[in-house]
Amino acid sequence: MTGRGSPHRAAAILAGLLVACDPAAESAPGPDVAAHYIAAEDGTRLAADVYLPAEDHEPPYPALLTLTRYRRGLQDPETGERINTLSGLDSHFLAHGYALVKVDARGSGASFGTRPVEYGRQEVLDAYDVVDWVVAREWSDGTVGAYGTSYTGTTAELLAAVNHPAVKAVIPGWSDFDAYPSPIRPYGLLARGFIETWGDLVGQMDDNDVEAMGVSVARVDEDQDGSLLAAAVAEHAANPDVFQAVLATEYRDDVVGGDQTWAEIGPIHWKAEIEASGVPMLVLVSWLDAGTADGTLLRFRHFSNPQKVLVLASTHGGGYSASPYSVGAAPLPPQPSVDEQMEMRRLFFDHHLKGADNGVDEWPAMRFFNLGEETYHDTEVWPPPGTTTTTFHMDSGARLTGDSDAVTAGSDDYAVDPDVTTGPDNRWAAQMGTPILNLDDRAATDARMLTYTTEPLESDLQIAGYPVITLSLASDREDGALFVYLEDVDPEGRSRYVTEGGSRLIHRQTVPSPYFEGEEPYHSFARADAEPMPPGEAVTVSFRLWPIAALVRAGHRIRVAIAGADAGMFDPVPADGDATLTVYRGGADGSRIELPVVEGGLRGGSQ
Repeated sequence: MTGRGSPHRAAAILAGLLVACDPAAESAPGPDVAAHYIAAEDGTRLAADVYLPAEDHEPPYPALLTLTRYRRGLQDPETGERINTLSGLDSHFLAHGYALVKVDARGSGASFGTRPVEYGRQEVLDAYDVVDWVVAREWSDGTVGAYGTSYTGTTAELLAAVNHPAVKAVIPGWSDFDAYPSPIRPYGLLARGFIETWGDLVGQMDDNDVEAMGVSVARVDEDQDGSLLAAAVAEHAANPDVFQAVLATEYRDDVVGGDQTWAEIGPIHWKAEIEASGVPMLVLVSWLDAGTADGTLLRFRHFSNPQKVLVLASTHGGGYSASPYSVGAAPLPPQPSVDEQMEMRRLFFDHHLKGADNGVDEWPAMRFFNLGEETYHDTEVWPPPGTTTTTFHMDSGARLTGDSDAVTAGSDDYAVDPDVTTGPDNRWAAQMGTPILNLDDRAATDARMLTYTTEPLESDLQIAGYPVITLSLASDREDGALFVYLEDVDPEGRSRYVTEGGSRLIHRQTVPSPYFEGEEPYHSFARADAEPMPPGEAVTVSFRLWPIAALVRAGHRIRVAIAGADAGMFDPVPADGDATLTVYRGGADGSRIELPVVEGGLRGGSQ
């Protein structure tokens, strides 16, 4: 794989990604580290860094793993001197008596081997051998946990899938649950703005492209002359180009790596194994971070593992606020603070790895941020108690009405504007560390879309769950992209983004979910279920928007905005970007949006 991109661009992207993964990263000289190779079952050598607590903590220690493809450690390429890459969270755990073990996934960093696909089967199974090695160390007390953000959050959850008896708890943060719909091909569309950039970055990492990155992956201690690192990196040359692999695999059931399809990539595929482990989880996630909240809620509703969940309105990694209701000229601090998030994670591990009686069992099953109200609520179930469905119908004159009998039957044409965009700071770009600052005033963007807006609400409307859009839709093309935004318009006309959904129109067919009951409408994204649009003929297109909790105040209006493009993030469909969509109104099959509404407002107390 050939490294791509300028050194300055690569360094900037890497910095943003690392800040996203842990905004409290350290810059001071780091503690002592011992770097080893661990042999996987097939003999592949995996590079691992071990950090032990300071001398005021007596061994043996519980160990916390980070299983990464972003390089476990770095060094100056000229001097070979180690660069401190410990995050604030890492240092927090060390200071409280945990040993840290950071491992390069096979085919990455200083590890040997190849990686045919991200989160591949062998990468998952390697974790068992790593845990075996850890618990055999003289400093180990025999208990292991794992934590991480983004990629390492996913590998933390996947550690539970190997069902090692030493694994007592994991903390996935802002993690991928089902790779195809988030982040590979959301809505069945290619999120080029994210995946091409990410693919370039990890390609440079796997190549140890010092010119592009400005740093080198760290050698292990025995590799004094760098020959082992060179040999490992040489094996990485067989890794497929991530972006080209995504381009070549359009459907969820396409084979992407070795004998695995996209449907087999992510914790959703390992449900039976993860549940069999019984490993408790603390999950941190954001409503506005790609589709990670969707995965969190599916896990919460359908996995039997003991779970505590915190849903923030933050950027990827929890470093900054991302609420469209609280926006400044610069990123604002998150709620809860970074320090509070760190302490929450420590308490969880203290309880499950050290046996501390510290009240973790009394935490609510879920604490979630309520947009608009800008505060937290607790619940033991999702959706919250008292949730019902309120339907609004598309009407003439760009109106959205709750009275289906009052709808004027007819249709509205929309010539797709190929330049409509959510801008550079959206839920997908956030995965690369981009703060979200531009979703609090979308009036100018709304003017370029097809919109339907209610009259001012007479009372507060509390949304909590998955909005569902159903359109009676025609197109003059056989394929197309569809984006739907739910917005809150205040009395001054300021339109705030609440959530979104989308569909590639050939994937409009709905089928029963093979994974979970009660999670409809479901789209398989399978090759056999894809069907061209009949040009000029109305069909039903129905899909869920990403889940959300938001309070729309009395006097505000609800808006549904429809587009056929999100320029700069998604490839246009059709490729020339030219299409006319027709939305039909009225009748039993008329276009509508169903909102999950909590009657009487949220219960359980605000936090």
